[in-house]
Amino acid sequence: MIWILIFISFILGYMILPTIFIRKLAIGIHKRGPKTRKIALTFDDGPDPVYTRLLLDVLKKHQAKATFFVVGAKVQAHPDIVKEIHSQGHVIGIHNYYHYSNWLLPPILLRRQLKQAESVIEEVIGERPTYYRPPWGHFNLFSLLSSRGYETIMWSAIPGDWKQHVKPEELATRLKDAREEGAIITLHDSGDTLGADLHAPRNTVQALDLFLSDPESRTYQFVTIPALIHANQENEG
Repeated sequence: MIWILIFISFILGYMILPTIFIRKLAIGIHKRGPKTRKIALTFDDGPDPVYTRLLLDVLKKHQAKATFFVVGAKVQAHPDIVKEIHSQGHVIGIHNYYHYSNWLLPPILLRRQLKQAESVIEEVIGERPTYYRPPWGHFNLFSLLSSRGYETIMWSAIPGDWKQHVKPEELATRLKDAREEGAIITLHDSGDTLGADLHAPRNTVQALDLFLSDPESRTYQFVTIPALIHANQENEG
């Protein structure tokens, strides 16, 4: 019985409670930008050999910029796609080297994940990535310490585009509901992670086009994470 209590206490203390407190209180993270007519679209889990380029085409069509939180191992597998993302003016962030939950990583392994991902990204684009999003938005007791040197980015809205049954029209409606000044919206350009449907990003591509074509969306500027969260600094400068 005592071992069960110890295990439960560990789960709560190391995994669940840190995630709740950090996300709820926005401790050491960015959940949104200042109230300005700017929105940051972000994409997790890529790069994907099919869907990332399709999303890039939609973003280019609507003159929108975005931030891609990429998995380091996938960067090594598809460096040409990452170069293409970067060359089109989008920002590359870290989403761990492997798509492992931080709940399962002790501090030294999490730091290694970050450094490995940083190294391969910098090798491909020639710039050190400085933005980080933990897979599934999971934190552990030492996450913020382990990720020092990076700005951790969460979201104001996550429309749930990883399931194929969420059709483009429904997803576009969810995106419209998330549309507000300073919003950070999380979508996915790959469906090969645990809990996701492989071809769900096909709907994301169509939904994004519908959303960005909407007249109200045209009154916003879709920008990268640094352009959003440092908007006030840019205005002051």
